[in-house]
Amino acid sequence: MEFRMLGPLEVLVEGVPVHLGGSRQQTVLGVLLANAGRPLPRQRLGSLVWNDPPPSAGPNLRTYLRRLRSALTDPLSLESRVEVDRRQVTLRTEPGELDLEVFDGWCRTADRAREAGDAARAVDLYERALRLWRGSPLEGIDVDNPLYATAVELTERRYAVESRRWELLVESGDFAAAIGELRAAVVANPFRERLAELLMLALCKDHRRWEALQVFAETRDRMIDSLGLEPGPELQRAHRRILEDDLAP
Repeated sequence: MEFRMLGPLEVLVEGVPVHLGGSRQQTVLGVLLANAGRPLPRQRLGSLVWNDPPPSAGPNLRTYLRRLRSALTDPLSLESRVEVDRRQVTLRTEPGELDLEVFDGWCRTADRAREAGDAARAVDLYERALRLWRGSPLEGIDVDNPLYATAVELTERRYAVESRRWELLVESGDFAAAIGELRAAVVANPFRERLAELLMLALCKDHRRWEALQVFAETRDRMIDSLGLEPGPELQRAHRRILEDDLAP
């Protein structure tokens, strides 16, 4: 079986997509996947599926779980991956089946390579991890859905990994790749100051100091116009260092 939440919610059995039912049933599955391998008390599961559980929440949850147990029956063992008893519910996955688990594993290995000073291996491992993403996490869920907070948290984890990879590209002198990707990232995330800072650093180290200063000016104008705020201290510090020519190779 394959369980995918780093993009639209999907389950594959022997390569064939499983019908996961309607939005609320998919929410049940999403909550279980976010807690894969950990027993969830029924009451806790209900509170994670409904922001304001209706009177019919209990019977509806039983129906959704029955359908998911049927849909997620392992073709080899003929046992359902959804384990239910009177008090709690557990979604059981095997190693390598859940894309989020694989992503976290690659990232941990990459972090160790980075700490050991092996930048090339760390970049390769981060790239492997990021290739698992097929779009926005749990793509298609409504912002009022209780899973929205989980999607936001996963998005932040992806951003943190992307940032670590870009940092390594800049540190190792791969400016062509870093600058192109960071320009696109700044457009997509105009108020993430760390991205602008990394882009400025890469441009300056690539002997494109005036472009680095232009990035700061554009970022500052955007923040003042949209938020009424000056850039934060880290970005301003990078700007001062560029003005003092303190970031050149």
